[in-house]
Amino acid sequence: MSGQQINLTQLLDTFQLFDKNKDGSISMNELRSACQKLHMPIEEKKLRDLFQFRNNISFDEFCRIIHDFGHYSPDAYFQETFRAFDKNSDGFISAKEIKKTMKELGETLTDKQVKDMIKIADSNGDGKLSIDEFRILFNYLTQFTTTSPSITINSLQPEQI
Repeated sequence: MSGQQINLTQLLDTFQLFDKNKDGSISMNELRSACQKLHMPIEEKKLRDLFQFRNNISFDEFCRIIHDFGHYSPDAYFQETFRAFDKNSDGFISAKEIKKTMKELGETLTDKQVKDMIKIADSNGDGKLSIDEFRILFNYLTQFTTTSPSITINSLQPEQI
């Protein structure tokens, strides 16, 4: 499996997704889970060493750890992102699920912004996104490596795809 560098927006999104209790830090169990789900193997000894004198790590420390590993599986990142949005695990992402997940990530969206996002990728017009439809939206949003998701989403226009 060939790896790929992860960008800052993806790092922040990943950090926020795995910071389950939303305290701004990640515990050893949360980091272990993140590494497993991103297909970034980490030895248990290395993990224990990282947390030898502390219970949690900050976002900056998380970035350094990911940088040390250097690579992640892009498909694993996508799959985990889809699962994070698919709150009811039905294999589809609704407008409500997009709005809720983005709010959890610190991005409050209007109903119109969410509707526009779905309209862009909803190829069959059923009002929700399958995993293949979500990939269209995901690829569009993640192509912007120097802007935050809110800037990208706020300027999102269906004609741009």
